Amino acid sequence: MKKIWAIRKDAEAVSPVIATILMVAITVVLAAVLYVMVLGFGGTSTQTPTSSLTKSTVTGGDKFTFAPMSKDTPWSDASVLLSDGANSYTWTPLTTDLDNGTTAKWNHIAATANLGTLKVNLSIVDLAGNGYINQGDYITLTVGSGQAFSNTVTYTVTIMHDPSSAAICHLDFQG
Repeated sequence: MKKIWAIRKDAEAVSPVIATILMVAITVVLAAVLYVMVLGFGGTSTQTPTSSLTKSTVTGGDKFTFAPMSKDTPWSDASVLLSDGANSYTWTPLTTDLDNGTTAKWNHIAATANLGTLKVNLSIVDLAGNGYINQGDYITLTVGSGQAFSNTVTYTVTIMHDPSSAAICHLDFQG
């Protein structure tokens, strides 16, 4: 029987030093890949979503409508801060469903807050009723009877992201 393969006598193997270096490098790369897969790139940090608000006037106050959010954000992760430069008030949490599910809209009407001498009511409407802040959802800030937001005072409404304690968006306005 004839051999169909021949042994080459001039072939050389990789040196033991280079083989060891290659094995260590492969092991380090595999360990790094597993580390990233298990823990993720960002660790456990919380990113703040972003959006913007547009203002329109309604009877007794102003309506602030959300633009698209940069990521899904539940209303339970947000709070509303209203400031007039000297006074401020924060409505939190924003998760009470006061219509008991009787309408298609998710509504939250907070208790009246005092901003200096101004009594301000907050109303939130989640048009989809899904508990998340979406494009088109809005908040309404109205004032008590016989009161109005002043044309000489700059008010700031800020939507805060509670897990990161940072602002999602804000808007300055005057009466």
